[in-house]
Amino acid sequence: MPMPLQPKPIEDAVVTARYPFLPQASAAMKVHMEANSVDLESLVDTEWLEAVRVRARVRLVESVVSKEGIDTTTTVDIHTPYGQMVECLSFLYAMVTVCASFDERLLARWAEGESSRADQLWGTIESETSFQRLAETYLSDIRIGENGYWEVPMTDFIEICPKISGAYWRLPNRPVRQGWVILSPASGENSQQRLSRLLKERIRTRLIEDCRKRMELMDEAFVGRMAEEVGRIVGLLKHQASTEVSFTSADEEDWPPCMREISTQLAQSVNVNHVGRVFLASISRVIGLTVDEAQAFFVNAPDYSAETTRYQLTHVYENEYTPAGCPKLQINACCPVSRGDVKSDLCNREWMDHPLKYLRARQRAKHRDEQQSAAP
Repeated sequence: MPMPLQPKPIEDAVVTARYPFLPQASAAMKVHMEANSVDLESLVDTEWLEAVRVRARVRLVESVVSKEGIDTTTTVDIHTPYGQMVECLSFLYAMVTVCASFDERLLARWAEGESSRADQLWGTIESETSFQRLAETYLSDIRIGENGYWEVPMTDFIEICPKISGAYWRLPNRPVRQGWVILSPASGENSQQRLSRLLKERIRTRLIEDCRKRMELMDEAFVGRMAEEVGRIVGLLKHQASTEVSFTSADEEDWPPCMREISTQLAQSVNVNHVGRVFLASISRVIGLTVDEAQAFFVNAPDYSAETTRYQLTHVYENEYTPAGCPKLQINACCPVSRGDVKSDLCNREWMDHPLKYLRARQRAKHRDEQQSAAP
C-alpha cells in the first residue's frame, strides 16, 4: 500500500520542528523561509543563517559516524519560533547537501540516520493520540486492538516487513485478525516501539525517494556553490569508510583466540557459560555469518535445543548485539590467553582490549602483505 496521498494536517509548529522529515513539515519550512526572506541560495552562505548550517552539519556528521543515527536531543529550543526555524531549515540544508553530492552512500547513511532518530523518538511518545496521528502519515490505516496492542493492515505489513531482519517480522510469526497484523511486544520492546521500527522503513524509503527526485532537478550552478560543503561531508564519509573494516570476509584464521576457543569447546560438548555463548553469537553476526551458520556452532552443546537456540540467535542478530570486550571475557573465563603467552603476541599488545580490534589488526596486516606482494 502506498502512503496516504493526503496525510492529515499537523498544525503544531513544535511537532513539525521535532520531526522535519514529515510530509506535513514542508509547509512549515515554506512559512519559515517566506517569513525570513530565505531561499536555497541564501541558505548556502548568508551569515545570519550559520546556526542553520551548523545544525545541518551535526545531522550529517552523526549520520555518517554514528551507528545509532542522529542524536534525538538537540541544543536548539524548538519551543521558540527561532528554534523551530533552525531545526526545520537545518533538515532542509542537510538534505540539499546530500542531493548536491550525488553520492548514493551518503544518501543511504543520511536516510538511515534520520529514520533511526524517528524510530527512537516515536517509540517514546507518551500520548497514544499523538503517536497515532504521526503513524497515520505513513500507513493506510492503524488501530489499537482489544488487547491494547497496535495493529496495522496486512497489506502495509507485507510491503514493509521484508526490509527488516528477524523472525518477528515474518508474517507467519505474527498474529493476524481479520486482515490486521498485531504488533505484540517482543525483543524487549513494547507494541509502540515495534510499530515505530516498522514505520522507520517507510520514513527511510520516503527520504530516499524525495532526495532522488531533488537530484534530478539540481541546477549545476547551485551544485557548484555547494561544492565546499559537499566536499567536507563526502571527505568524512570516505575517511569513515577507510577506518571501518568489513569483517564479512574474515577467514577462520583471522578469528580471535576467544572465538576459536569457545567454538571448539561447544564442538566438544563443553557447557560454555552464558557470556561465552552471547559473545559467540554476537561476533558471528559482526563477521557476516548467517543465523544458520551461527547455529551450527551450538549443535553439540549439552543442552542444545534447535528451537531455543534459533530464537536466541535471532534476538542477538535483530538487536545487533556488540561482542563483549576482553576484560569481560577474561572475568568470565572466556579468554584462553594468559598475559605473556608468546603464542598470541597480538593479544598481549597494550592497546588490545577487544576481539574486534584483533580482527581489524589481522585483516589490516593481511591487506598490507597482499599489497607488498603485488608491488613490482
